[in-house]
Amino acid sequence: MSTALALTVGMARSWVALYTVRLPNEIREARRSEIDSDLWEQQWLAARRGDPPFGTAIEVLARMLLGIISDITWRAQAGALARPDRGIQMNEAPYMRGLVVVGLVLALFPVIIGVGSIFNDFKDGDNSVWLGGSLTAISGAAMAVGLLISRRNPLFGIGLVVMGVITIGFVWTWMLVTTIPIGIAIVAIAFFRSKQTGWPRRPGTDLPTGTGAA
Repeated sequence: MSTALALTVGMARSWVALYTVRLPNEIREARRSEIDSDLWEQQWLAARRGDPPFGTAIEVLARMLLGIISDITWRAQAGALARPDRGIQMNEAPYMRGLVVVGLVLALFPVIIGVGSIFNDFKDGDNSVWLGGSLTAISGAAMAVGLLISRRNPLFGIGLVVMGVITIGFVWTWMLVTTIPIGIAIVAIAFFRSKQTGWPRRPGTDLPTGTGAA
């Protein structure tokens, strides 16, 4: 396996490991096994056809980046089905839903820019800078996943958003004047979305202090 192919396969597996964190073991392992099987099959078919390893690496990377939005949607659905409702039930306020949509649009913007940058780099024959586009796309995806799960998994969701914001800041250093306030806004949306559920509170304290069961 070439270095480029090993790197892109590792990135794909790392992305799966990232968005399946905190899911029940059986769901997480099933998803990871599914992706591992797809990666193996793709490499096997490419070897049978005699495709160059570098071309296969590009295909693996493209599939991962183009599938990010589908993966985020899958993670949101799997998390909703796997976890019981939190102790405090409340409908999300319309203004918060609107803020989440705005945050998702802002988060998905780097995904689109990153994917476009990768394809432009390879089209121009510059194969040395695709890592920056990959980091950009993955960072945007991390922010989107964090926003989606911040209500059910506050700590992990906010952590993903912060990680994505910091990475974008490093990759887009020339745009810090823009990325810093936008990043702070996305983190704030995730934080206040989490606060709506009564987070943080200790396990077993779903009922307000001093309230007993009838």
